[in-house]
Amino acid sequence: MTQTSTSPPRRRRTRRLPVHVQPVAIQLHLIARPTGRRFRVEVDYELDLDRATRAIELHAVELTVDRVEARIGSGLLKGDVEDHPECETIRLHFPARLPAGRVRISLRARGAIRDDLRGLYRGRDRRAPWLATQLCPTDARRFFPCFDEPGFKARYTVRVTTPANQRVVSNSPVASRRVREDGLRTTTFRPTPPLSVYLLAVAIGPFEASRAMHVGPTAIRVLTLPGSRSLGRFALRAAVESLRRLEHWFGMPHPYEKLDLLALPDFAFGAMENAGAVFFRDSVLLLDARRASAEDRFQTAETVAHELAHMWFGNLVTMAWWNDLWLNESFATWMAYEIVHDWQPDWKAWSAFIARREAALELDALRTSHPIAPPVKTAEEAQENFDAITYAKGAAVLRMLQHAMGPARFRTGVRRYVRRHRERTAEANDLWRALESASSLPVEAIVRPWTATTGHPVLTLETGKDGPRHLRQSRFLLQPGRGAAVGHWQIPWIGSVLRTRGRKTIRRVIDRKRTTLDLTLADGDALYANADEAGFFRVDHGEAGSAALLQRLPQLTALERVGWVGHQWALVRAGHASISTLFALFEALRSEQDPDVLRAVLRVAYGLARRVAPDAGEDVARAFSDWIAAGHRDALDRVGLAARRGETLERGRVRAALIGLVGDVGRESECRQACAERAVAHLDRGRALPHGAAEVTLRVAAAANPPGFAKVLTARVRTARSPQERRAMLFALSGLPHPAGTADALRAASDPNLAPAVDRAGLLIALLGSRDAAAATWTHLKANWPTLEREMPPILLARLASELTTALPLEKLREIHPFFAHRPLQAGKRTLRQLSEQTAIARRLKRHAGPELRRLLLGGAD
Repeated sequence: MTQTSTSPPRRRRTRRLPVHVQPVAIQLHLIARPTGRRFRVEVDYELDLDRATRAIELHAVELTVDRVEARIGSGLLKGDVEDHPECETIRLHFPARLPAGRVRISLRARGAIRDDLRGLYRGRDRRAPWLATQLCPTDARRFFPCFDEPGFKARYTVRVTTPANQRVVSNSPVASRRVREDGLRTTTFRPTPPLSVYLLAVAIGPFEASRAMHVGPTAIRVLTLPGSRSLGRFALRAAVESLRRLEHWFGMPHPYEKLDLLALPDFAFGAMENAGAVFFRDSVLLLDARRASAEDRFQTAETVAHELAHMWFGNLVTMAWWNDLWLNESFATWMAYEIVHDWQPDWKAWSAFIARREAALELDALRTSHPIAPPVKTAEEAQENFDAITYAKGAAVLRMLQHAMGPARFRTGVRRYVRRHRERTAEANDLWRALESASSLPVEAIVRPWTATTGHPVLTLETGKDGPRHLRQSRFLLQPGRGAAVGHWQIPWIGSVLRTRGRKTIRRVIDRKRTTLDLTLADGDALYANADEAGFFRVDHGEAGSAALLQRLPQLTALERVGWVGHQWALVRAGHASISTLFALFEALRSEQDPDVLRAVLRVAYGLARRVAPDAGEDVARAFSDWIAAGHRDALDRVGLAARRGETLERGRVRAALIGLVGDVGRESECRQACAERAVAHLDRGRALPHGAAEVTLRVAAAANPPGFAKVLTARVRTARSPQERRAMLFALSGLPHPAGTADALRAASDPNLAPAVDRAGLLIALLGSRDAAAATWTHLKANWPTLEREMPPILLARLASELTTALPLEKLREIHPFFAHRPLQAGKRTLRQLSEQTAIARRLKRHAGPELRRLLLGGAD
């Protein structure tokens, strides 16, 4: 940013814009070439002023403003620019007061096309260069001077001037195209409905469009870079199925004129819900339907449904400020699983959600976590909240509320909320009032403790001689101690009594520290204290309750078995249960045939193998691997490594989980060698990998280190036929044996021409999760952090930092804070506090769990 005139001395100003200036309509003209280094914007603002003023404040970062004018009647006032980079704002000063009422202002600005995936940035595809915007949460200010807060809505008319051989995508349909005398073409789009600026979108490139499919009048297309159009067919189908169901659920049509889904290799988020023009990371949107795993299909369908749900909840009705970001993301997360479950019930969407919920429960069990709806003052704080609390905890609380209200009443309340606030902004209280009007429940009183405070309860089952007597609630913390009992929730609780002749559902509102159940169980009956895992809380069934449940294990739903594995692991980590209770559950699940339950076991096994077992000693780590491999070898033999003709996708998912347990966690040489043979046959002769288990097969094969494997994998990353194949080959490098294989993987992660930045960040995360490679990866990160800062946005850097405690040796953890003390994480201040807490938890876990793990696996004294 440069000043265009002499301005008053700088002083620190608020980061929030004053509300007496309201944008009504904004015309934005972008002039840019995909091969260029800079861009220009010409912006005309139509503003409503509540009072006369001589200054207008806008957000702007790293932009040069070289002309400012205000039109008053038939006259023009030229303005000066005062720069406030510390607040990411500029003030436009005029020599006379602008009158209250409607005012028109225009300016021109210039900026550099970025490389860090935010603002207006360039993709790294040299054969087909392209540009795209990523403006959420607060990067519109890097694109043009604007009102970069969600509470400001305006109608946008976008024009883009670029070479005539480029396709231009924006939020609205094209209104006109005009070729200029200099050979450039100006594309003008129709005005948008009122939008917050973070939902504005522009992309320029050699994009190819699919044929359009329609839901009502809405045309839906998938756009890709050249050669990838066929990979968008499944996403197009998912978009059609999702939009139909969403229109029915909301009781109103899609609120925008068209719907484009654009796949970009370089994209910071999984997707961004720009109104009418959703941008996706290509590995999320595009897939080869013949080879895609069930997880690939589910991820594409769930992400498409999530982004389309935003068209109503987030775009049509928008949060007034970032403290209610969860209103957008929690609802869209919950809704996506509803939509996918309705479309494809065999995919067991809610089992996948319970697995995803684990990340939120773990994060929420830290003292350094945050409420779903935290106070947000600055742009940096807004960026910190794109995490599992905002998405998965919020969605779980909404799911719990829907179970308490009933689906019909819940939907009625949401419909009222959307109709009352369409094309405007709203706050959480507006939603609670709408839901209360549709039910007899005191919704706000129930929900507020879940959204406004940090943490969640653990319900502890207290058992007497005649069975369960009481449920006691207290705050659950992974590091118990002072403050552990703080917290009190109104819990719409649902339990299940498991009997010989079936199940009985029990409902209570638990609003006290200790609640009497008034329940008598017959011999052999058992109580599961979170039926279908509808509640966002941990459950501790105690020794007697757990023993009874193990006898009734087949009667638990898959959701409950997934949840129980997570609960028991959390209780062990917090010191509320012994590892022997977790091992007993693992042993009971050795014959498990549900892939989601097996994946839950695999996730916990990874945690033990990466952190607890190695911290207890390398002999304990080897013994744990052997125990896991022996426990699941028979099941893997029954399923086999090769897919059978006509087998279900679910069987492929079971195979993938078992290969992970036996070959990856279990480190069994026989499994690794068998995977290596299949991987080599695939890479050399094109033999198909086991359907649904390609990625884990390649990673386990890498551990066997066939000759030249790293070189072949790297070459296949460059020539991959789909984004999933590209990522599978790249991530397989994380399985290569240390140290030579780790060096090969780190070289790949440093090559900007090999794969998109987000994929390479994924490889670094996988390496940080390897107990062999973590230390070398940390050394690499320290040496290359300045380069990563240039390539990756703050949110992605914080995500990388958050993985440091996964498997880094305990003695290395003390290096983290001194390193980041000199390299602040813009979106990761809270992350650093959480790393300190997680380090303390790891040390405590070593002390209280390590000796018991040694006894269980090796016998003898501590």
